[in-house]
Formats: sequence, structure tokens, C-alpha cells
Amino acid sequence: MLNKKTQFLVPNIYRAKRSFILHMIGKIFLYLTGWKIEGTLPNVKRIVVVCAPHTSNWDFIFGMIILLGIDIKAHYLVKKSVFVPIFKILLNKLGGIPVDRNNPELLVQTIADYSKNNEGVLIVVTPEGTRKKVTKWKTGFLRIAKISNSIILPMGLDYPTKTFRLEKAFIPTGDNDKDILALKFIFKDYRGRHPSRHLSPSDFNN
Repeated sequence: MLNKKTQFLVPNIYRAKRSFILHMIGKIFLYLTGWKIEGTLPNVKRIVVVCAPHTSNWDFIFGMIILLGIDIKAHYLVKKSVFVPIFKILLNKLGGIPVDRNNPELLVQTIADYSKNNEGVLIVVTPEGTRKKVTKWKTGFLRIAKISNSIILPMGLDYPTKTFRLEKAFIPTGDNDKDILALKFIFKDYRGRHPSRHLSPSDFNN
């Protein structure tokens, strides 16, 4: 069961300090759509946020509304093909990182190096790697967190309550299979836009 709403505070290290207009646009859309974010964002130098379940392109849109509405600084992974001229400037300005699926290891190392050499770095990833149903989750974020000495923070996405919810920090064991399985259980009560793309009980063995 999801926890009740609590006040959400953004540590200064993660304040984006965007223009008044962008901030107000985000707040207006938060009000109109009814979406919210709950939980606690730790005041630490580096965080990898693992967001699930990812079942729709709308997840990205509502996520952007949250980022603007609470004026939080974050980086997130986006397919390289989306970085066309009309969107490239905006995506770069709002923290987008292009993903080349043909070279995932280079991406992991690049993000890890950036995080390791900077402070106030919050990276948001979706472990499924796609909005379609998959049973095998990506493990790159585990390597990014280890190399950059970042904490891992699960964030559940729940459409029935229109909530992004930050859970307690996840401490990996070093066994990727066990860690992915444990994370799947953390997200099992959250509901995405398309329930048909959720994991079924039998998928928790993968």
C-alpha cells in the first residue's frame, strides 16, 4: 500500500533555479493534472533514481511537469533518435542524456564519469529500458551507482493516485540478479498507465 502524502522538499544542491516562467508553467500543469511527488530526497552529492513501472510515453511528460513544478535539477536518459533539432536544445536544457542503444557500455561509463567528477548529480533511469513489457531489467544503473559512488533511490510511478513516490535508499548486494529481483518487489504495488505491461508473478524469477 502506498504511503500518505507528505511535504516534498528539494535540497539546495538539487535546486535547478530555472526561470520564473518555466517554474510557473510546471506548477500550473501540476495543478491542472493533479500529479504530485512524495517521499524524501536525501541531501547527498550523487543519486541514481530508478523509476518504475515505465509503460507509457506519458510517464516522461508527467515527469517533466514534476521537474519544472518543483524546480529540481536532474538528468534522465532519452533515446538518441528523439534528439532532433526541434527538441535537442530543450532536452539538453532540461537534463536529457541521449542513449545510443548500440553502445550501452560507453553510455554507462560516460554517465558514471560525469557523476563521479561532479556534485549534486541526480540521474533518473527506467530499469525496463522501454515502455513495452519486459521481464529482464537493465543493470547498467547498478554499475553507474557503484562507479560514481551514488546511492540508489527507487521511485514508484502510480497512475491511480497520480503519484511519483520516492522509497528508501536501496543498498545493492553486488549480486545483480538478487538486486534486480529485490527492486522488482519494491515496485510490485505501483500501477502504470498500461497494467497489461506490468510484471506478472512468474516474471519475478527473471
